[in-house]
Amino acid sequence: MERGLQKTNLVAVHTGDCWTVRKSSRCIGVSRSQALDALRRQVPACTHCRPDTALGILD
Repeated sequence: MERGLQKTNLVAVHTGDCWTVRKSSRCIGVSRSQALDALRRQVPACTHCRPDTALGILD
């Protein structure tokens, strides 16, 4: 999960092996259920690693 400048703002959901996660200090690990919940609450999915597809949720 990628946070914004304010740590309470969620910017994007990523998979654990996304190259963006490795380059950012604003990403934190979350459980599968937390990632699903964030996607359901309209937190955008990363366009590179497509966690919505990996978790079985399609746009």
